[in-house]
Amino acid sequence: MNSKRANLAFLITMILDATVSLGVSYLFPAVAENLVLGNLVCELVILLPGILFVLLSGEKFTEIMGFRKMKFTTVLAIIPFTMFTSPFITLLNLLSQFFTDNTAAQMVTDYRMDQMPFWQMFLTIAIFAPFCEELVCRGVYYQSYKKSSGAWKAMLLSALIFALIHLNINQAVYAFGMGILAVLLVEAAGSLWASVVYHGLLNGSQVVLMYVMMKMDPQAYSRSSMDMITTDMLVYSVTVYLVIAAICLPLGWAILVWMSGHEGRRGVLLQVWQDKKKKDKIISVSLILALILCVCLMMLPSLMEYIVG
Repeated sequence: MNSKRANLAFLITMILDATVSLGVSYLFPAVAENLVLGNLVCELVILLPGILFVLLSGEKFTEIMGFRKMKFTTVLAIIPFTMFTSPFITLLNLLSQFFTDNTAAQMVTDYRMDQMPFWQMFLTIAIFAPFCEELVCRGVYYQSYKKSSGAWKAMLLSALIFALIHLNINQAVYAFGMGILAVLLVEAAGSLWASVVYHGLLNGSQVVLMYVMMKMDPQAYSRSSMDMITTDMLVYSVTVYLVIAAICLPLGWAILVWMSGHEGRRGVLLQVWQDKKKKDKIISVSLILALILCVCLMMLPSLMEYIVG
């Protein structure tokens, strides 16, 4: 599948997302307010258009997606890679909170997550969501863009799409960084399963942390607790995580280099950045319209709050 088809699939996805979200909110409010059901609808809307376009392309599904076997030791290496890259993602999360709210805290309140069983949160956030999002972003979009316009452009654009489909600034900022790391991991391991595991580990660790904190303090993610976080506290946290990320990221890169050699793909990480082949144009009218729609949907809640206020 080429970039034009991928861009059209992205546009259709965002139109469906806006339509379905609005319809569910008004017609089925109980679904919209339920984390499991709401997330199920959201992820299926993101997943189905891309999968349909792949099937209609006539190409082999597993080849386009990049589902390939990995050595067991490679799978194990994803665990320390996740640990070493987590501080960088946390740093991006903290930086975004200088100009927007923490979405995780809002989710706890909106979906009453403090009253949910742990297995529901884990299944929804750490297993189902990562699988669907990786299938689309590192599967459909990245592989299509890579085929049309080279690896590094495909990496940046697929990471941007991954960021924007979250439809909020807070998650978009750190999702972009995570999207780049996930692509490098896929290239090093040679399999989409690597990013699925990575995404699941990141989300799963956050679910566990969130659950433990809520058990220790039911008000940990309340609005009042979030309002107590001052700019000075954010500056201090950013400084600490900046140092930690500066130490850990090179270790994460070292794991990627080892992983690529272990899977017989030595040198592939440099090829991602050195790919300067002139291929098809990656930008189209469909992509521009989809990006504009994403930005509008991200701004809509703030606009509605301003109007109501």
